[in-house]
This record gives sequence, structure tokens and C-alpha cells, in this order.
Amino acid sequence: MLWADNFICNKAEAFQNYTSPLYPMSTDDQLGDGFVAYSSPHKQWVFDSSVDGAQVPSGIYNNETFINRGDDGLIIDFDDGRVILDASFGGANNNLSGSYSVKEFNWYITNQTEEELIVESKFDSNGRFKQELSGIAPHKQVVPAIFVNPEVVENEPFAFGGEDKTTTNIRCVVFAENSYQLDGALSVFADSKNEVFSKLNFSDYPLTEYGDITGTFNYIDLATRERRPLFHVEEARVSKLSDRVSKNIDPSLFVGFIDLEVTNLRFPRL
Repeated sequence: MLWADNFICNKAEAFQNYTSPLYPMSTDDQLGDGFVAYSSPHKQWVFDSSVDGAQVPSGIYNNETFINRGDDGLIIDFDDGRVILDASFGGANNNLSGSYSVKEFNWYITNQTEEELIVESKFDSNGRFKQELSGIAPHKQVVPAIFVNPEVVENEPFAFGGEDKTTTNIRCVVFAENSYQLDGALSVFADSKNEVFSKLNFSDYPLTEYGDITGTFNYIDLATRERRPLFHVEEARVSKLSDRVSKNIDPSLFVGFIDLEVTNLRFPRL
């Protein structure tokens, strides 16, 4: 998912730069009493500094005063498009603002089928094309978005000595705001056939429990810093939801599918 996020952001410039107020959020049961949160009208924010042209914030403004990450307990929640501060800062400051980049598509890992996602799920919208005068609620899935579901994994013998070729079939369900946005995403990933990307460890995942990063995160630097196992996009197929089915879903959503066949060589029995 980190590779795919970096791929579409860089290849298609799939993000928008914003400067906006940060609005006090009255409740968040998951934060507890020791914190206050201020939210932007948009989520998710870009946290990858290897995305050319993206604004990855290191702090926020209180009027003309810049607050660095860590000051007043400042945490930047890139996933939910907000900032978190110590409760002592207060929860009624209306002078906070920030500059950030919003992904054109939010990313989510899911084990739901496409039928459940398309027919049964209800989503909030990032509303990129209208001005919002309030923060967006945390912890909710927001469209435009791409939902990633690794469906099937299978091994087949590849070489003497116990080396196998592992093939993972990944289905991505794309929810877009309009047909142009949908066509753009499908076109980018249709061109991903024969792309190669590095394996990252679970410990390399950059986001903390609060959606912040530690220091900075540069996907390209991390993926190329040392010799790592490689993955190869062997097949990339894209399609759209048929008009017959789309009549039964939210008319403001445009839905498509990305099917990736990703392979890597490994020694699973060693």
C-alpha cells in the first residue's frame, strides 16, 4: 500500500496543497481526557517527503506563532487530517491553521468483499471542490478512496533448493468523485505492469498509533537504502462497475477495480 500510495502521488500528482483553519473537535472517545484535537476539513494528509511538491507539515500556526511538533504536546495525525495537543493547551482556540497536502485518494486495507463495500458501506466525503467551514470527524472512512484487499496467495516451485514463486492477487476497489478522477486512477495503475518495488518490514510502517510519523518519512529513500527482497507487478488489469449495478449505489460515487498480480521469489521452508 505504501508503494501504491507513493506511485500514484508521484506519477499522477494525485494530491492537492491546502492552507486552512483547524477547527476544535468537541469529542473523541478514543483520545481520552489528556488531549484536545483540532481538525481540518480534509483527510488523509500526505506524510511521504519523497512525493515531489507535497507539503508535509512539521507544525502548525497559532496566529503568527509557529508551533513545532512536540511543543504543547503537538502530534500531527496525518491519517485523520488533524492535530492533537495536550489538554492544557485548551480546546477552544479558533486561531490555529496549517498547510498540508491532501491525497487525491485515501487508502484503506479491508477484508470486505467488493459487494459489501459498494452496496452496504456509507462514506463521508473529503469535499475537495467545495469550501467546508468545519473539521471532518475522525476515524471514519472517507472517499475518494482506494480499498486494498489481498485476496489469494499461492506458491509454486521456481528453482532447485526450495525456492518458490509466491503470487499474491490483490483487488483494489476505487471510489472516485467523478469519471475523470476514476479514469485517471485506473489509467495510472494499468501502467503499473512490470513495476518493481522493495519489501518493507512491519517495523518500517511509518505511522504511530496517533497517525503521526517519527521525524520524517521518505518512501523512496527507505525502499532503496539497503538490499531488500523485490516484488514484481506481473499483471495489472483495471475495469469499471457496470451501469446496471451502479444504479443501486450512491449516484455521487464512481466505482472501478484494479486487479494486481504481484510476485516475489522466496524460500518459504528455510
